[in-house]
Amino acid sequence: MTTEAKRTGDPTIGKVLPDLNFSVTDAMIDDHFEGLALDRSAFDRGEAPVPSMVAGGADNFHGHSAFKQDRGHLWMRQEWELLAPLVQGDNYIAHGRIRDIYKRRDRTVVDTAMELENAGGEVVIRSNHHQSFLLDEPEPEVELRDPSKKEGARKFNVPDGTEIAPLDRVITLEMCGKYFHGNRSYHTDLEASKELGFRNVVVGGRLTMSYMGTLMEQHFGDAWWNGGRLDMKFTNPTWPDDHITVRGVSTGAAEDDTSREAVFAWIEKDDGTIVAIANASANS
Repeated sequence: MTTEAKRTGDPTIGKVLPDLNFSVTDAMIDDHFEGLALDRSAFDRGEAPVPSMVAGGADNFHGHSAFKQDRGHLWMRQEWELLAPLVQGDNYIAHGRIRDIYKRRDRTVVDTAMELENAGGEVVIRSNHHQSFLLDEPEPEVELRDPSKKEGARKFNVPDGTEIAPLDRVITLEMCGKYFHGNRSYHTDLEASKELGFRNVVVGGRLTMSYMGTLMEQHFGDAWWNGGRLDMKFTNPTWPDDHITVRGVSTGAAEDDTSREAVFAWIEKDDGTIVAIANASANS
């Protein structure tokens, strides 16, 4: 269960946000596995911790960090540092503040920093959520750039390394509804999405980020839950019925810390559109 954030005015740099309560409930875990269509047998046997990206539900500061002009908002980037696994049934407190506000092309981006504390006051996760907004009176329907003409197109070279076993899914509207706990939003409901200027339901960035987290869990194992780092940039929206594949290569020792193994990963659609790219690492 997450405490809902009610709107408290436009964001400003340095603004400290009200603390939010976050509980790792059975229903939340069920919705994660079912919404992503993932095998949960290792978790049920006690061989794997709570999925790492369940923690995305703790970052629920939108009502405090969003601009009043809320049409057309999209995730831009997510940075995560995992210090310890979440524990099923435990309660946590999310502390948030506006770290930065900056321009990127026609969008204004709000960087919200979060620290998630357990009942003992220990920080178990740190994150930075970069949310973009259209503030210049957008048209009734949000115009998105052609993926083939932007950085979402394949303009990167896959670095040398060892390929990681990929993960692929067709994301259905029903999966979106389950993953987001049946809540009506532009991630689950067409009319709600049109109210924000989109032509179709926008698959939530938290959902696609969870697939990236799953890839890292499968590759790094316990080292991911106890020290994993993720820097994920979103380059194109995902829509219901898209078939996505999460791919990655292990590139060896991280440049900034040779005791860590680095991974470059990306999510792509069947037509080659890149949904997101990421750099990740964990202790080797």
